[in-house]
Amino acid sequence: MEAAPTPRGQRTRELLLSAAVEELVAHDGAMELADVARRAGVSAGAPYRHFASKSALLVALVDAFYDNWEAEAYRPTFEEVSDDWWVREKHRILCTVAFHYAHPLGAVMQQHLVADAEASRQQRVRTDRQIHGAVVNVARGQALGRVPAHIDARLCGPLLMGGVNQALHSALAGERMDPERVALQLQGFMGRVLCIEDAT
Repeated sequence: MEAAPTPRGQRTRELLLSAAVEELVAHDGAMELADVARRAGVSAGAPYRHFASKSALLVALVDAFYDNWEAEAYRPTFEEVSDDWWVREKHRILCTVAFHYAHPLGAVMQQHLVADAEASRQQRVRTDRQIHGAVVNVARGQALGRVPAHIDARLCGPLLMGGVNQALHSALAGERMDPERVALQLQGFMGRVLCIEDAT
């Protein structure tokens, strides 16, 4: 059984993760462990005591990013916002846009870490989970009478998530678009795809 990390070990791990984020941002999604160690102010061998490889460090960053995103936008029910499913979903989009604009890896993650196979594979796992959640959520909207019955939830879920991710990629690339405009456009896109009658 693996021993729990010491407070010092946990602190070093956090320093490495933070330094890795800074490296990815500074180098447009690229990083090397030696540079991460130097930025964190630890020895060159320290990363290998906490992560088996560069890929393992990237996978940890992917999981942390998606965990935080889901905690902000997908796990909450937003019942405090409204009892209307559509109003809650518009708020979910608002939270998703705000999260990506605020998180230092918001732009990098939407570019996908294709240079690393393990990190890219983990992104696919997390994206598939979000797509499944979107399918379930569209079906919930149908059960509540907000989404027409003719909409195919199994197709709409991937369409919505793919559209949101690609739109965020475009919005965050280069000169960033105004986040309020992005959120409004995405809300309108979702409303039209789902054939929401009062999609305003």
